[in-house]
Amino acid sequence: MSEQYSDIKTVKALVDLCVENGIKEAVISPGSRNAPLIFSFSACQDIKCYTIVDERSAAFFALGMAQQLNRPVALVCTSGTAALNYAPAVAEAYYQQVPLVVISADRPQEWIDQADGQTIRQNNIYANYIKFSCTLPVDLDSPQNEWQLNRLVTDALFHATDSGCGPVHINIPLDEPLYGRAIYQPKKKKTALRIAAKKQLSEIEAQALLEKWNAAESVMILLGMLKPNEELSSLLSELAETKNVLVLTETTSNMLNSKFIQSIDKVLASINPEDMALYTPTLLITFDGQLTSKNIKTLLRQNKPKEHWHVSVAPNTPDTYRALTASVDVEPVDFLKLMLDNSAPKKSRYQDSWLIQKDKVVEKHSYFIERLPWCDLRFFSLLKDYIPAQTAVQVANSTPIRYVQLFEEYNQFPFFANRGTNGIDGCTSTAVGAASVVDVSTLFITGDLSFYYDSNALWNSYLRPDFKIIVINNGGGGIFRYVSGAMSNEEMESFFEVKQDISCEHLVKGFGLKHYACESEDELLKVLPEFFANNNQASVLEVKTPRLENAKILKEYFNQLK
Repeated sequence: MSEQYSDIKTVKALVDLCVENGIKEAVISPGSRNAPLIFSFSACQDIKCYTIVDERSAAFFALGMAQQLNRPVALVCTSGTAALNYAPAVAEAYYQQVPLVVISADRPQEWIDQADGQTIRQNNIYANYIKFSCTLPVDLDSPQNEWQLNRLVTDALFHATDSGCGPVHINIPLDEPLYGRAIYQPKKKKTALRIAAKKQLSEIEAQALLEKWNAAESVMILLGMLKPNEELSSLLSELAETKNVLVLTETTSNMLNSKFIQSIDKVLASINPEDMALYTPTLLITFDGQLTSKNIKTLLRQNKPKEHWHVSVAPNTPDTYRALTASVDVEPVDFLKLMLDNSAPKKSRYQDSWLIQKDKVVEKHSYFIERLPWCDLRFFSLLKDYIPAQTAVQVANSTPIRYVQLFEEYNQFPFFANRGTNGIDGCTSTAVGAASVVDVSTLFITGDLSFYYDSNALWNSYLRPDFKIIVINNGGGGIFRYVSGAMSNEEMESFFEVKQDISCEHLVKGFGLKHYACESEDELLKVLPEFFANNNQASVLEVKTPRLENAKILKEYFNQLK
């Protein structure tokens, strides 16, 4: 029996174009104006549909899926404020370069600002955070309208993955009646094929870069958040055999090598301020991907390299350190191959100076950690030894992402975080979406405020039984006691930390998850084996740590590394 699609032809044409351009997943939120879209996407056997009621959660869920699948995922919502609820995830996808295809149902344009229900100005609603945006014709009553729809949708889906991935927005006005159905005969469409050209350097450009590369006494390759990439990792490891090249990574860089500096803040904390200039490179190389470390940014802004090259095919070139001298418009892998194949490295002690400092820090770090009382830092020092191999780890913003950077052992796991905009608003939903499409167990580590803020992430039927969440309940936003300036205790507790003393037990049980809890090191060590062994029911481990002591201990930790 043929599937029944919406009888609105623009909707059927849109779905067909999505299939032709490789869309295989759609995350849909319920609504009335988007009923034709719901009928047609759910009837399409080539697209797997997911239903998430809360649009903000749905958008981050789709972001997590696209992050893992490395392909565009469609988001479908009704008109009005539903589309506005996508905005935080759209901004995150823009800065994280994740391909989301936002499809918003709309009222016909003549009803905008005419006091009609669920009607707002949806044209260019994400103007500052979108790669491409369009509004489709209301109907296909002419060849011109059919041509326009085909062109707009094809362009949107092309831009989602061209020149650095990112979100695109397709707005589709739909007129009543909305609930009609139709069976369509198969129709072969003629769709324009757009092929993205691979960007290459000219011989003159390549030679100019190689001359500066080979003349550089010290080269720093600084990596922020990256997806796991074996070829890139292999090239960087090969370059790390050269004494004048230093590779700095973070846990979210997903790069592992003993000659990389993998805990940037830990090493920088041990360097005397008057010696900082000695650790500055003559040539700095960066790729796309946000950095967590503020300290390395401060070092490079205060002690600028002679050259800074940003290597990326994305249209935006950040000048993070106010030292940019070249925007190299090629893929990082191709750039590194060029440097490796043509390099004539100088003798240098640059890499050794960093690695010697790293070795000194390891001893001080171990000495301090072994004598810690129960606190956030102690928890992270213990957790790393219990995470099963091959686990994918998602981590929330604020303190969790900073703690994991202090332990090289976390680099053995695939690591992901919403570091595009660094917000707490959708971290849980992103982790749930990512976990739904991977073949391994996922662990999500979060703070209490981040967890409560995005609790609707648990309000769906896609929680895998091996999905695990660790909530570090330290009684509020603990990061503010570490990063904030002078303020009264009342200001801190009421307006920044938002002091609270509640448990998430009833919340998680209400969503059908198993709840574990601990309040000490002994309790943690007893519960961790069972927590990780239970793969029959999605579960949450709530870890309570002392609210006031955590920031004091972390500050003392960095002081002891000096």
